[in-house]
Amino acid sequence: MGWSLKDFLRGAVGRGNVRRQRNRLRGKNFNSRGSALTQAPLTNHEEYGNGHSFKSHIATTQLARTERFECQFRFPPAILGSNSDFPLNCTLMAEEVQIPGMVLTNKEFNLGNWTHYRNNNMQFLGNEINITFYTSADWIHRAKFESWMALCVNPTSKEVTFPEETWGEIAINAMDIQNNFRSSWVLHEVTPKVLNLIPLSMGAVGVVRTTLIVSATYWESKAIEVKLGEREARWSTYEPPTKTYTA
Repeated sequence: MGWSLKDFLRGAVGRGNVRRQRNRLRGKNFNSRGSALTQAPLTNHEEYGNGHSFKSHIATTQLARTERFECQFRFPPAILGSNSDFPLNCTLMAEEVQIPGMVLTNKEFNLGNWTHYRNNNMQFLGNEINITFYTSADWIHRAKFESWMALCVNPTSKEVTFPEETWGEIAINAMDIQNNFRSSWVLHEVTPKVLNLIPLSMGAVGVVRTTLIVSATYWESKAIEVKLGEREARWSTYEPPTKTYTA
């Protein structure tokens, strides 16, 4: 039986050595009781072999892209004024955003000499979400964000405004390469936290970027639903988009 170039490329020549190596490694996945610790391999490193390989799977799977997203904004009416196009402007100029996370807090539970862990609360990682915008020559984003922060706390008297008058909402929509919405995360009770410094330099030529760090009490997605009674009915005006777009 002869060997072809395709056999060499597929690794068929060295399969005998691979089989001998596998036989030598038998029994390594067993504990002292002689039972298997894990199940049999689910994947196959050979592209044309039996089982599932990464190459064959990735050829038919569309991956989520970091640059395919859209943000939709809802600001307090007090900072918009007559500029009702500002939320759309922010949608168009948003360069970078972070999808929020979540964490479960737990406590140690000692039972004899063993330490176990029991979950006791859930927290939404929405205390610092960075949103970066391209800055236009009229600096409208910087001005509006300054107005939003001044609405929250008066710059002169330092009087704090009632929270519900300062909250906004932000929707982060993940899109595929055909411009279809695939997933959405909606931030509720959004308030500004940090308006970052903007560096300017004579030695650097580029576009100015405005970064706003916001805090959100909670967020919702297709899997997470939060019901806060009347407050939810009043502020949850955003509906996940059902319209799809084709390239």
